[in-house]
Amino acid sequence: MSFIKSRFKVFLQLRRSFVLLGFFVLLSGLTPIAAKNATSDDKRRIGRVQATYLTHLINLTQWNKDHLPTPSQPPKIVILGDKENGFTESLEFLLEQSGIGIGGNKIEVLHFRNGDKIKANAALEIKPQIVFFLSSSNYDPKKMRELSKHSLFVGNGRKFITELKGDIAFNYSRNRVRLIISKLALTRRSPKLNSQISRLRSVVEIIP
Repeated sequence: MSFIKSRFKVFLQLRRSFVLLGFFVLLSGLTPIAAKNATSDDKRRIGRVQATYLTHLINLTQWNKDHLPTPSQPPKIVILGDKENGFTESLEFLLEQSGIGIGGNKIEVLHFRNGDKIKANAALEIKPQIVFFLSSSNYDPKKMRELSKHSLFVGNGRKFITELKGDIAFNYSRNRVRLIISKLALTRRSPKLNSQISRLRSVVEIIP
């Protein structure tokens, strides 16, 4: 039995290494246009790139059982803001095609525009596993955190981490994208990012 457990642990370590390697290749190889100068087509491309990154981040994140829904309810990703530039559609497609889930269950994606505050607040009270703030979002991450303390908060720009206390942010510079990650997301119990992601120093920045 101990031999089987040992082989299983090796398998998990190898699987995580391959996931991390694939994530590094993704970050290194894709070069979206800087958001400020982007055309409509460019913005849709950025939306697709962000959706691709997010599916990889799901594979690198662990949630405690207490922070997952009951087996009869799907885990959820809540998207907040207007002008999503095809992000939601791309994310739903990638999740369906890849079969990626959370806690072994298929993920439900919910999108609320800036004017849907009541519905969005209700969705946060259900404790979704991920909350994604679009660049057009006017929702306050600090207030939303009060509604769902154990969600992974993902957004855009350095200030999303340093001032708004988010977990992960996309930051565009010189026509490339880097991930800015709060150190807390690597050290807390749940949701917790795989600490090996911090090794990707050329494409990832950790903020204390």
